[in-house]
Amino acid sequence: MIDRACISLGERCNLKCAYCHFHNEDNGKLSGSSQEFSSTELAVVTDQIVNYCVQNNLSSFKVGIVGSGEPMMQFKKIQALIEHVKDKGYRQLKFYTITNGTVLNKKIIDFFYENRDLIKLCFSVDGYEELHNVGREQFDRVFKGVQRYESKFNEKPSINCTVHQETLKNQVKLFEFLSDENFNDVTFSRLFDSHDESLVVSALEYQGLLEFFKGSRFEVRQLNEEKKKQYDCTMYGSLCGVGRTNIFITKRGIYPCGRFYGNEQYNYGSFDMPLVELEKLMLRMKPLKDGQCYYDTYVGKQIDEDSNIRHIQIG
Repeated sequence: MIDRACISLGERCNLKCAYCHFHNEDNGKLSGSSQEFSSTELAVVTDQIVNYCVQNNLSSFKVGIVGSGEPMMQFKKIQALIEHVKDKGYRQLKFYTITNGTVLNKKIIDFFYENRDLIKLCFSVDGYEELHNVGREQFDRVFKGVQRYESKFNEKPSINCTVHQETLKNQVKLFEFLSDENFNDVTFSRLFDSHDESLVVSALEYQGLLEFFKGSRFEVRQLNEEKKKQYDCTMYGSLCGVGRTNIFITKRGIYPCGRFYGNEQYNYGSFDMPLVELEKLMLRMKPLKDGQCYYDTYVGKQIDEDSNIRHIQIG
């Protein structure tokens, strides 16, 4: 049963992070506003999700406003979406979004504070300045955004740390940075897509970093025994939810997860399709063992094989 979705507002972003697999790959995306949701379309998406919740007696459905761009560049749409949910009295939906923190202002911070029980604001922070800037950009501006949040909420925000090879080499310094800055809620996401393959981290290496943080004062999502059993994403240390619980909603269609974006073979259909119909399509996905990533198991492997065949033919 579907119980979580990511909604990508569009592809606009003010940064070009080195390992972003949305902005650094030729995945067939169309540029421009044609790939951006309107406020009306976002309302339709949430209506479909709530209809599905009612039909299946679901009391909770998690919605991430994340994907192929910086969400705060389309803040007015987030604002309109939350107001729509409040006006309709929807109780099933719990939202979160992740920002790079560089475009926050008082109006945006005030909005998230006023609606903190409905939508959670998280930040992408990979660590101290040198570590953060390995794959991302503009640590100083990002951290100013973190400070703006802290001054309003009187606490540090939840952060998402991407784990790459430099993270592994500097895990002690990262630990000290997080401690000194009084971060508490930390999500470690494994880097498995990057043009710089030397940065990619294996599942075993990733587990090693989690072991290093086990027993610390940090609330690490991947060390929560209940969350580890959830069908969500292996990137976060959980079980893969492709074909089971997760969907990735974009203007051009609905995909199994963000890694499939641009691969039209895996486009389920229109963003406004009823989720009960979508669920039937999800049943056609190949079987997957717990612990496996669907993309790595079936799609990435096939891409590598096709690439090898072309290489042999060209050679």
